[in-house]
Amino acid sequence: MKNKSIVLIENTGRDFYISRLRYALHLKSLGNLVYAIIPDDGYFEQINSHGINVILVSNNIRGSGILNKIIYGIDLIRIFKNIKFDIIHTYRLQPNIIGTIVSGTITKSKIVNHITGLGTAFNYYTPKYKLMQLVTKILYRFNNLLFKPVSVFQNHDDIKDLGLKNKLFCVKGSAVNEDRFSYDSISIDKIDTLNKQYNLLQDDIINFLFVSRLLKEKGIVELIEGIKLASKNNNIQLLIVGWFDDNNKSSLNQNSLNDLIKGFDNIKFLGKQKNIPEIISLTDVSILPTYYREGTPRFLLESMAMKKPIITTKMPGCDHLIHNNENGILIEPRSVDAIEKSINLICDKELTTMGEASYKLYKSKFSEKVVYSSLIDIYKKL
Repeated sequence: MKNKSIVLIENTGRDFYISRLRYALHLKSLGNLVYAIIPDDGYFEQINSHGINVILVSNNIRGSGILNKIIYGIDLIRIFKNIKFDIIHTYRLQPNIIGTIVSGTITKSKIVNHITGLGTAFNYYTPKYKLMQLVTKILYRFNNLLFKPVSVFQNHDDIKDLGLKNKLFCVKGSAVNEDRFSYDSISIDKIDTLNKQYNLLQDDIINFLFVSRLLKEKGIVELIEGIKLASKNNNIQLLIVGWFDDNNKSSLNQNSLNDLIKGFDNIKFLGKQKNIPEIISLTDVSILPTYYREGTPRFLLESMAMKKPIITTKMPGCDHLIHNNENGILIEPRSVDAIEKSINLICDKELTTMGEASYKLYKSKFSEKVVYSSLIDIYKKL
């Protein structure tokens, strides 16, 4: 497929840079004219320097209130009137809903909605969250009925829960940057610095790694408690790499995290890091005991691409990442006991063999080659 004008629309510039840039470059390499529509949040130059045409819209499209949504819609109207796209590919809730309404109304472009997980609203069943679920379903079904976009999901549970019926595809994950998340590209200098700083390369210690926003729904509280219990019988260490989300009520803050890990020297908070490949390479097991409605967690895919065994939960978006316990362990969500038992169990496993199984599974089902080819095949059917 070539000579198409394709625009990819993301929530944030950071999300595009991390999750979509490689795919955009792949489309460009095939001879297509590729655009990115992102908020003005500091990533223009980093994306534009790769030859992707960047169009900026109002930032803070995820903010509360209706005004920023209206401004975002007006920005899209202006863009779609000035530039004719063959394919408009939107990612995440607000670009999916607002982008489809605008493009479906004023353009003849083919529309692809990419649902990358259902998020917090589908974690709980209180009246408030049930209302949020209902509104989300109504909006998606309205767009699906009226404008007939193609819907791309990352797991089959999300298809079932949204209840859409037509033009549905499941492409598991968004792949990862395989040039960066590869042992061949690891910086030895960075590894030496990290090892000296955190004293990781000790033969008798098994290092566990957690990378995520520090939301309670990511299972961080249960993980810390599980590590404390498992430390009684195992020589282990937990590295927490992540960041606090001040705009999310479910986020921990520095004080609450300090209280949780106080007195446990084998639990270390590294903060937000850029050298994730090097950190993964220095650790033994990646763990994400999430009960957030993920699409397919990027951190786990990165770990699999780097031949690491994983521990995660029997949640949509996560449960398809482990095959017959060959490359990791699936556990029940929200369970300190399950985390403790999984750590005890994996400490007695042959981790190198499990890591090789992770890599094999990643290459066969979640790699750039698999994911990008699947998306191109969907475009050809439009």
